[in-house]
Amino acid sequence: MTGVGTSHMECSVEFDHVCIEYESWRYERMRRVTQRIRALEDLNLSFSQGEIVGVKGPNGSGKSSMLRAMCGVHAPVNGNVLVFGKPPSLFDPKFKRRIAYSSSRRTSLLPDLPLIDSFILRRELFAMPRSDWEGRTHSLVERLSLGALTNRPPREFSQGQRARAELAIALLHGPSLILLDETTEALDLQYLPGLLALLDELSADGATVCMISHRPDDLECAHRIVTIDGGRVVGDERVRGEATGEATGT
Repeated sequence: MTGVGTSHMECSVEFDHVCIEYESWRYERMRRVTQRIRALEDLNLSFSQGEIVGVKGPNGSGKSSMLRAMCGVHAPVNGNVLVFGKPPSLFDPKFKRRIAYSSSRRTSLLPDLPLIDSFILRRELFAMPRSDWEGRTHSLVERLSLGALTNRPPREFSQGQRARAELAIALLHGPSLILLDETTEALDLQYLPGLLALLDELSADGATVCMISHRPDDLECAHRIVTIDGGRVVGDERVRGEATGEATGT
């Protein structure tokens, strides 16, 4: 395994010579032409428990493919991905509950119903005890300034409001691995310090965070910055102290 500063910490995520491919298609002269695209090429990387890892790189470099591999959406054609020591494609509800994935290109919100209904749906999907759900909902609504939005449908939200709501939904069930795929980029800068402080607290409690952003400010809380280009790691720099989080979940 490669990766900065992971030797004495428990690894939450391990990529071992991972190659990811997907099928792309286009039309040429009224005919559909398909081709295989290599998104990740011989990727070796590991993330420690409690570490916040910022991921940057040009569009199409493989950043999102890496995050989707961590939640089992993309299966490697070569190599192995392990999350908490298990393949992320494992069909195990208890294991899957430890992972949260949020993307700027997808929504977990019910667009035409009040925002609180999206929180209720999340509670049912993740079988959260009602007392835990109430406490976490109250905390996230307060920390992410969503109080005025809970009774409004997300279709009325601005992009920044929607980003805060998406982040709250992703964090609601207390995941041990938090994957943010450009979710923070629409966030209004006035709310960014509060979110980064929240991620820092979750990291201290043992959650591993991997976040993609093209905005440098979004990655200020990261312990490491990993740069991906052409499906490969071309940079891996520690920018602040070691992760110190304790284990969460089982």
